[in-house]
Amino acid sequence: MIVIDYLYWHYVIAPMGILGLLKNYLIGTWHMFLIATHFRTLLAPWHRARPSEFGKSKTFGDKILNTIIDFYIRIIAAIIRLIVILIGLIAELAVVAVFITLLIVWLLWPVILLSLFRKGLWLIFSEPYVRM
Repeated sequence: MIVIDYLYWHYVIAPMGILGLLKNYLIGTWHMFLIATHFRTLLAPWHRARPSEFGKSKTFGDKILNTIIDFYIRIIAAIIRLIVILIGLIAELAVVAVFITLLIVWLLWPVILLSLFRKGLWLIFSEPYVRM
């Protein structure tokens, strides 16, 4: 009865717990890199900074220059946000890879343990013990 309970826990309950941890880590990584926010504000100015708001434009040329600078700031901010988004997505993939590996090792652990135990017994009983 204890063996059946253990096997039920090991192969049903614990993998569900590991998948629940995976979900929590994915949500945490998503929020840590603010991926949704960066997608939403991809072309927004960097930290709401607009050169056109810092000084009064006196001439038409100043307005054109400020518009060009605003455009470049938005492009640079979009590049930085895209880099952060890509790093966040790579981190998400790394979390998934780590948890899938953990789940596979968890599911195979009893088989690995039994095979190593069998190998150890075979080494103990099949080969003569040699002292030097």
